[in-house]
Amino acid sequence: MNTLFSSGYYCSVGATAGNNDELTISEALCDPLIAMVMRADGVTSEEFKQLLEAAARALKANLADG
Repeated sequence: MNTLFSSGYYCSVGATAGNNDELTISEALCDPLIAMVMRADGVTSEEFKQLLEAAARALKANLADG
């Protein structure tokens, strides 16, 4: 089942893409608790998405460098 959240992102409800307990970027953008904190902090979904994507790129680069 897909749900449209106020952030404008569609998310599969109850599904995790990974084989662990960590959220994907898409799941984090759709999480209602994270959305409440973002609202309280004045952070938009797009700003949060850009932050998570930048962190993912940096982590991938660090892991590739060994």
